[in-house]
Parts: sequence; structure tokens; C-alpha cells
Amino acid sequence: MQANRMQLTTNLSDPLLELLRDGPVPIDGVEVGPWFTVREIRAYRQMLPDLPFTFHGGDRIQNVGLIPGAVRRIAAYLCCTGSPWVSMHLTAWLPGMVWIMLRHGWRMPLPVPDRAMGRLIRQVKRLSRSLPVPVLLENIPPLPFDGYHFEAETKRITSVIERTGCGLVLDIGHARVSADRLGMDVHDYLTDLPLERVVQVHVSGVRERGGGLTDAHEPLQPADYGLLRYVLDRTHPQMVTLEYVRERDALLEQLVHLRDLLGSAS
Repeated sequence: MQANRMQLTTNLSDPLLELLRDGPVPIDGVEVGPWFTVREIRAYRQMLPDLPFTFHGGDRIQNVGLIPGAVRRIAAYLCCTGSPWVSMHLTAWLPGMVWIMLRHGWRMPLPVPDRAMGRLIRQVKRLSRSLPVPVLLENIPPLPFDGYHFEAETKRITSVIERTGCGLVLDIGHARVSADRLGMDVHDYLTDLPLERVVQVHVSGVRERGGGLTDAHEPLQPADYGLLRYVLDRTHPQMVTLEYVRERDALLEQLVHLRDLLGSAS
């Protein structure tokens, strides 16, 4: 990756591979996660030797200190990607609980927020001590149940970032959903976050469903590009990552638009 220039990356996906086979694509690298195996990532790195990889671990932070071998598995992903950092969701639930709730629509008992966040902070610090690269934390949207929004509250996000010393992955789609659920203006929500700690920005298209916004990972719309401009005017991220894995033509169109936008923001 070129230094001193905001990098544009996107998720590794079949549509992206199709585009890369057909010709140049305006990206500086790809992001992968634990939905790929270590072996698969090694094979993709051999296939794409000129593209740097970054690793996004999602909810894997929940396993640290609770599931044997959790840190070792994260370190294996770091090793096979050569990522400059490891990013994780800022989530304070116990392992598997979010998956069960989203899969079955069950409302598990809410944890005591301060206690849950304290455990998360200990997990992040433990992971940080075990890795040779920084750990970044990503803001996440509330679960789709009334009252299940403590992780999306800006004061809690700020506290975790400050107490762990981590950088922030600012997911603009997640911020839009969170602001909608909390009854806030999205610009107020964004400015309440520790924007000075932003290292990476995630973008994807939200959609209105069931009377509210949802993190749909659809194509970006004008409002999404507008919020990205708003964020870039107030932050200095090293990287902007498009989280979209569906149609190849829509993927290319968004990447071209984002490349132009980042060029004008530099």
C-alpha cells in the first residue's frame, strides 16, 4: 500500500474476484474475516500477491479468555494475512449469545452493562498483549429488540476506546442504525464518538425495513456517500473499506465512486 494516502479496500468476495480477473479494480487491498479458513486465506494471498490483506475478526473478541485457544486462532489469522491490525466488534455479550438471539429471535437476559463492558475491556487488553499489531474496535448497531442498545451508546463506546487505548473502526452504516434506534440525529451520534481515534472506516448501504433502519449491506446511496464526506471532514482514517459482496457491477460502481470521493478528500 502507498504511504500517506487514504487506502480503499473491500471485502474479498466472488464478485470481486470476477472483476479482478477481467481487469484493474480501483482498490488498494482486501479485508477478510473468520468466515474464511486460514488455509483459504493463504491460497487467496498466493492468487492475489499484489493486494495487501487486513483481518476483521468480528465477534471473535467474545471468545478471548473464555474459549480455549481463542487468542491462538486469532493470531493464526493475523499470521496468514499479514494484517497491519486486528479489528473486532465492540461487543460485550458472552460467546454464541448474539448468534442465538439473531438466529431464533430469542431475547436472552440483558447483562449488567457496566459489568459486561468491564469484561470486554479485560478481553481486549488480553488480546492486545498477545499480538504484535494494534487491536481496533468497531462500533456495532443495537440488537433488534427494544432496550438492547447498551453497546451502541456513544458514552460506552468512548469509555471502552479510552480505557483500552484502541483505535476505532467507524462503521457508518452501524452508526446510522444506532442513531435511528436511539432516536438521535446521525450527525450528533457521530460527533459524540471519539473521532480522533478513527483508524479505519467501514461503509455499506442501510435500508428501511420494519419501520426502522437495518444494516442491510446493500449498495451505497447518496445519503451514505454524504455521511462519508461528513466523517472524512472530521477524521483522518488510514483506510476506507466497502462492505459489499453481492453484484459485481454494483460493486465496481461503488468502488469507482469511492475512489473519486477519497481523491477529493485527500
